[in-house]
Amino acid sequence: MKLKTKTLLMLTCLVLWLPIAFAEEGIEWNSFPSDKQQVLKPFADKWPMLSTQRKQKLAKGADRWLNMSPDQKAKAKKRFYKWKNLTPQQKANMRKRFHKFKALPPHKKRELRKRAKWFKTLPVEKRKHLRKKWLRRHPSR
Repeated sequence: MKLKTKTLLMLTCLVLWLPIAFAEEGIEWNSFPSDKQQVLKPFADKWPMLSTQRKQKLAKGADRWLNMSPDQKAKAKKRFYKWKNLTPQQKANMRKRFHKFKALPPHKKRELRKRAKWFKTLPVEKRKHLRKKWLRRHPSR
């Protein structure tokens, strides 16, 4: 390749790369509407130091929160506090199970969701009985 062509190619790559490099800073705090800032308030001081990926995930979560009904918010808060009170070992086990579930083929996920939905329809005593029975058969869990 001629020097002129190589130089032109490098300049083109540089021009195409620059916007991507500067975009890595991610989402600016001031670009959020006030309701979204309120949801993300616990992260305000740390916002400039968060990775772009983390900022995007938090912003997406804030959007989901803002679009939830009061009932959905109450359920989410309940799950959060339940998670917060788990031991590190319990959290690690749940993460492991979550990743294992995510790796399943779609038909297996559907079947598990269907079974979980069915299980939730059972009376509390029946669920307790089935849990005990299952734990006896699977003592390592």
